[in-house]
Amino acid sequence: MKKLNKFLFLVSLFTLSVFSLSAQTKKANSVSSNFSNGSDFYLNGGVGFNGRGVPFYLGLDYNAVHPDVSLGGSFGINNWEETHHNHYHKYSSWNVTFNVNYHFNKIMNIPNNFDFYAGANIGYYNYTEKKGDIYYDDIRKYHNGIGIGIQVGGRWFFTEKVGLNLQFGGGTQYTAGNFGLTIRL
Repeated sequence: MKKLNKFLFLVSLFTLSVFSLSAQTKKANSVSSNFSNGSDFYLNGGVGFNGRGVPFYLGLDYNAVHPDVSLGGSFGINNWEETHHNHYHKYSSWNVTFNVNYHFNKIMNIPNNFDFYAGANIGYYNYTEKKGDIYYDDIRKYHNGIGIGIQVGGRWFFTEKVGLNLQFGGGTQYTAGNFGLTIRL
């Protein structure tokens, strides 16, 4: 639990720092015909949807490949623990994912403060399960591998640089989706 609190503190501190820097930096409003609005990178972070605990993720998207295509990567982590009478169940997982997305803003004539995309991903995942009780030794399960999946998502920018993101799908994560903040860098 201490590691999780430390991780949350560091993510919060980083987010606050980025907000402070973007509030102090005034740039001319760049207008673009695509979703990126002149930004080459998007920083994404937030929580996932999962029946076992609350997963956290941090990702970066590169938007200068093509006006409608982005390449990205993310790191996710999830720790969960449950105790009932004399039984316990601990679960820990992490993943590293690379993705490519097509952004539909141009062909659907969507304003730059919105971003609608779909794409594919490939990544490595690893999880450990530990079960036991006071009568038996621990039962441990380890699993890792390469996963391939698809995703669909969107972003809504409520300022020039900061927005909310929502994504469904996966294949390389133990979540059905993600929700969080996106910062245009």
